[in-house]
Amino acid sequence: MENVKFSAELVAPCGMNCAVCKAYLAYSRGVPKKRGSVSHCSGCIPRGKNCFIKRSCKKLTNGEVRFCYECKDLPCERVDRVARRYLARYGFDFVGNLREIEERGVEAFLRDQEAKFKCPTCGDVVSVHDGKCYTCLAGGQKES
Repeated sequence: MENVKFSAELVAPCGMNCAVCKAYLAYSRGVPKKRGSVSHCSGCIPRGKNCFIKRSCKKLTNGEVRFCYECKDLPCERVDRVARRYLARYGFDFVGNLREIEERGVEAFLRDQEAKFKCPTCGDVVSVHDGKCYTCLAGGQKES
C-alpha cells in the first residue's frame, strides 16, 4: 500500500482532511485493526461511500458541488454539528478549512495541513484525534 501523506482525494466535502484522521492513518500505515480500539478507513472519498453529510445533500449526491463551501447554505445543520464538535474536541475547524480551500485552493490548504500535522520525530503525519504518529508511534503533538 502506498504511504500517501496528503492529497486532494483525501479532503472530504465537509472540510475534513482524512489524511489526519486516526482511522485513515491506522489503515494506511499498516497498524493492525483491533476491534474497539483501532478502526480502519480508507478516507471518505476513496472508500466510495456516502458520508452522513453527502447522504442528506442533493447537491453533493448529484455532483453539483465538490466542497460544501460551494453551497450558499454553508454551514448547513449537519456540517455545523460536526464542525462544532471537532472544533471543541480537537481544535480542528471544518468551516475554516472550507474557507481556506475556497480562498487559497486545495493545494495550499494541503501544504498548510502538512506543516501543521508533521510528526516531530519522523516527519510523517500526526493524528488530529489523538496526537499520535502511526508510523513511528510517537506521541508527538501537532503544532498550533
